[in-house]
Amino acid sequence: MAKQWNQAGEARVAFADLIDSLSDEQLAGTTLCEGWTPKEVLAHVVSFVDVSFPKFMGNVAKAKFNFDVASDRMARSLARRPTADLVATLRNNATKAAAVPIFAEGLTVLDATVHAQDVRRGLGIDETPDGDLVRHCLEFMASGKAKPIFDAKLIEGLSLQADDVEFRHGSGPVVEGTGEALMMALLDRPSALPELTGDGVDQLRQRLA
Repeated sequence: MAKQWNQAGEARVAFADLIDSLSDEQLAGTTLCEGWTPKEVLAHVVSFVDVSFPKFMGNVAKAKFNFDVASDRMARSLARRPTADLVATLRNNATKAAAVPIFAEGLTVLDATVHAQDVRRGLGIDETPDGDLVRHCLEFMASGKAKPIFDAKLIEGLSLQADDVEFRHGSGPVVEGTGEALMMALLDRPSALPELTGDGVDQLRQRLA
């Protein structure tokens, strides 16, 4: 029996809960993922459990091995399905391993958690993920294992400090804020940068630029 992805399941169910709470107007609104509505972000998250590996790689090949282009096409295609169908697919496969082997559980947790915040921040919803999920994401990013989503070289020589979850990493100029703001800023969501404090923020901003 394949190993069940409990942390991925938690992140995916949390994402499904968020989508269930949105109105039809919100589902057609904007997110921090440029060009994607919340429903298209949902479709992207669903693609990793709904699209088989051969089909997934076929889409990547058709996009001339540009993963971003392939992801966009798959998200827009899946988003044609009813929202309830997509949510049910995500819930029913919450602990299923992603079809793409390189997309391990830690990467899946990070992807689902960050995209939930892309939706919330885009819609102006003042809510954050469960603290344990945020801490897991930050620790995973700091471990250097989060490629291709995050390159840990970005935080070399900086001291990261979350003020609401148990997370401290590195040494050097300090970058401090909520765990959620740290996570979003490190993943190049500019709206989170003003929420951070410390003498390392300017250096982080320059690196992101």
